[in-house]
Parts: sequence; structure tokens; C-alpha cells
Amino acid sequence: MKKLTYEFIKEDIESKGYKVLTNHYINSKKKLKCICTRNHEWSVSWSDWKAGKRCPKCFHMDRANRLRKDFDIIKGSFKKEKYILHTVNYINCDQKLEYTCNRGHKHSISWHNWKSGYRCPYCYHEDLSKRKRGKEHWNWKGGISKEPYCQEWTKDLKEFVMERDGYKCMNPNCLGKDKMLSVHHINYNKKSCGPENLITVCRSCNSRANFDRKWHEDWYKAIIYRRYKY
Repeated sequence: MKKLTYEFIKEDIESKGYKVLTNHYINSKKKLKCICTRNHEWSVSWSDWKAGKRCPKCFHMDRANRLRKDFDIIKGSFKKEKYILHTVNYINCDQKLEYTCNRGHKHSISWHNWKSGYRCPYCYHEDLSKRKRGKEHWNWKGGISKEPYCQEWTKDLKEFVMERDGYKCMNPNCLGKDKMLSVHHINYNKKSCGPENLITVCRSCNSRANFDRKWHEDWYKAIIYRRYKY
């Protein structure tokens, strides 16, 4: 293999606008002193130069300028949606950026996730909760939960039901985590206060009955019928 000459290496480096200060060439691993196009003095071996390595100071300056431009875009995007961005130094797209959203919630998000459409999680859950209220909720029954109780709904009636049921939760699948008892309207109609529509359950089971209401209604009706033949 023909040995490289100093003149060839010098010509190649200086063709890119660099200036070679070292006046001789030993081998591809030895460092050559150079001055880059921005007058930074540094050293590079011929093998590293051929591998594409250039002035490290220029590299970091260019990266900082690029990140500064990216951060201006980021700040503009947050400002457009009336978010207040608190982070002042941008590192990369996975960095957590601290902010206050347009509803006053404080949180953080990466630029990558922001570009993907993610926003304040507190606002998301607030909006989700609103969408599941009233007519939008899968258990909507026409607003009967807001109707008043029947006239017979008294302390004596609730005491009668609990005594009838032996002062225990009547749900065979009760988790046993709550000792507080309540009287549950099986068909969820507060105006229907007959003994066939009332059952004693713990607060935990009463709360669980708000989900999958049709199943719970059939479940408690069957329990009452098997026990009391109502």
C-alpha cells in the first residue's frame, strides 16, 4: 500500500477551509494541529478526519444554536395554547419541560409527547369526568338519582331492613373491607321503598353497585327472592 504523504493530507484538510499547523506527517494515528474555519485551534488524527470528525468547539456551538432555535419553537407552541413554560434550558426532546397549563395546573411533559398531542393530565381527567356525568354516563337512568326518597323512607324503615337482614352485608361476594352498612334500593328508584326493593349492603358494595347496574339489580333481586320469596 502506498504511504500517504504530508502534502496529500494537508491539501485534503485545507480544501475544507481548515489550516494545518503541523509541518510533518508520521502515521494515521498521530494528531495534526489545525485551525478550523472559525479560528479554533485543535488536533485531529488522519483516521479521525477521514471518519468525519471535525472541530469539537464548532460542533457544540452548532448544537447549541440548533437547540436554541428548537426551544424558540417550543416556547411558541406552549404560548399558543396559553401554557406558561417554566423550563429555561432545553437539552433534548425527551427532557421534562415544567409548565403551568391554561387552567393553572402545574406539571411537566417532554417535547416529544407534546408534539404527539399529549397535554395537561389534570385537565384531561377533569374533562373526562365531565363527559361521564349526567346523560353522558353509561349508567344514566333519566336523573332518578336526584329525585327525592319515598315518604316511607325513614330511620325506622332502614332499621327494619337491617334487622331483617341480620345486620350484615347481603352480598355473598362482599370483600369485607367496610363494616359500615347502608340500605340499597335494588332498582335504583328511590321512590320504590317496598321490602322487595331494599337490601342491606356495606358501603363498599353499595358503591360498587353504581357500576354494571343491570347485573347488580338482577343479582340483588335473586338474593332477596331466595331468602324471603318476595
